[in-house]
Amino acid sequence: MTMRRHSLSPSRLNRRSAVGVIGAAAAALGLRSQDGHATTQEATPDAKARHPIVGAWMVMAPTGPALAVFSADGTNIQGVPTAQAGPQGVTFTGAQVGTWEPMDERRVHFTGVQLLTDATGAFVGSVTIDGHPQVSDDGQSIVDEAPETTITIRDAANTIVEVISPYPGGPPATGVRMGVGAPGFPEGTTTGTPSA
Repeated sequence: MTMRRHSLSPSRLNRRSAVGVIGAAAAALGLRSQDGHATTQEATPDAKARHPIVGAWMVMAPTGPALAVFSADGTNIQGVPTAQAGPQGVTFTGAQVGTWEPMDERRVHFTGVQLLTDATGAFVGSVTIDGHPQVSDDGQSIVDEAPETTITIRDAANTIVEVISPYPGGPPATGVRMGVGAPGFPEGTTTGTPSA
């Protein structure tokens, strides 16, 4: 198979089941080196624990909602819809699991992997997302529209079949910090009277 690399257009989003996992998150706090770039050695456990990305987020990706948790130890778990319609039919997806590290005070780089199966349960490939979300000044929202963000699709033999760069050009993934009694869903309409 040949590897394709391209930017993701909104119409491409609807055609790629794996792209549904783009629900991303977050940003960064990291100490900077003398040249102004954050380094892995500077991403100490204490710096990660204090980073504003730490917490639970409701993320709205171009293809729908996702949940993201950025832990103080540098792990990242994201929950996305468990089935996606694609060119070869329905693909079933697992949770996206990975790690993150600070790039600066509000931006992070995360790498997450999601495994894919078909309707019979057979492994058909994986999706790796390298996201670069940034936390807002008030620490309550995130956005990922970084040109470095990529989605790498592999087949069942782990061969890279496509690398997608959704930004710039595609709609960004955005998120809201979740809280008790505030799950982070966007405002919707009410169709009835809530019961007491």
